Amino acid sequence: MEIPGRIRNGVVVLDGAPALPEGAKVTVSYHGPTCVPPAVQKRRIEVPLVRTGQPGSVILTGERIAEILDDEDASPRR
Repeated sequence: MEIPGRIRNGVVVLDGAPALPEGAKVTVSYHGPTCVPPAVQKRRIEVPLVRTGQPGSVILTGERIAEILDDEDASPRR
């Protein structure tokens, strides 16, 4: 007998909730990818210094930081 199911919160949940007797021996096979992708190495980022007249006057969202970095890349090197 083959009964499809899925993993939910680390537990095998069988589709259709078939009634299997308590203590029944079962075999689970996994038909997905066999290799685990390598973990991505995390890198620290360097946030640019934004000079303003008042501390905390610039709200740095991810989008704003990207704009500042793009502006720095386009400016001539000193």
